[in-house]
Amino acid sequence: MWNRRLLSAILPSVPKAGSANVTRTEFALALCSLLPLCAQDPAAALEHARAVNLERAASMPNFVVDETAIRYHSPHTDPPKWKQFDKIEMELIVQGAGWGQRQNVRREGKPWKKPDFSDFNWGEQFGYELTPLFDSKCHTIIEFEGREQTNGRQMLAYRFRTPPDSCFGFFTIVSGFFSRKNFNPERTGQFVIDVANGGVITSVVEAKEYPKGFGADPWKSVSTWDYVKIGDTSHLLPVSAEVFGGFTKGDLWHVVIQYKNHRHFESATNISFGPEAR
Repeated sequence: MWNRRLLSAILPSVPKAGSANVTRTEFALALCSLLPLCAQDPAAALEHARAVNLERAASMPNFVVDETAIRYHSPHTDPPKWKQFDKIEMELIVQGAGWGQRQNVRREGKPWKKPDFSDFNWGEQFGYELTPLFDSKCHTIIEFEGREQTNGRQMLAYRFRTPPDSCFGFFTIVSGFFSRKNFNPERTGQFVIDVANGGVITSVVEAKEYPKGFGADPWKSVSTWDYVKIGDTSHLLPVSAEVFGGFTKGDLWHVVIQYKNHRHFESATNISFGPEAR
């Protein structure tokens, strides 16, 4: 629950959510600007983040970004014995919250014309975790974990858990032409928000439990967000990611991804990082 003493002190000055010309996000921003409420009360900060990130998910910009992915693989050993498998460079076309489309793909410096990569693939949907985390219809359980500081900025960390068949969606295992298995497992993980604006800065999403014989190893994705300029406008977007996964009858896989040079479709724009890019 929110801190009632703090709320009673500020509510008379805050416009009512749903009133004329006041959006849910504007209401949450007003709450967190009148007093350092979000820094003091993690529940208030979470409601602020819920409003801000759902709006971000609904208004993800259209842009092109350069993606570099290095794939590592390992046999099923504990700990894994990672060995670099290849390096893939490409342009990624991002259109809002939809799946990114790859173009001009080069694998080990040579053009790659096939629609998928060999051995291990991953999807590209920027901000895919925002709606499952924050939409109340998804029934995600969120608990406060602790406070952090990054480059002088106050951060709050939360852990979460979702039931099976949640909004995160299905995993699919394909074997040959006729064997296809789908399963939507429980997800657990953590995310960190910037107190100043409610934006998600890092997220970790894990899936560990599958039906017997499904054929997938535990899966984990880590996303890091920062401020980037596209033209004259600043956006909080993923700048790096890691994916861990694999197949019980194959190798373990680890993909390290960097996103650089976010730009409009029609022209290149230099990237800049940090809160000064707002």
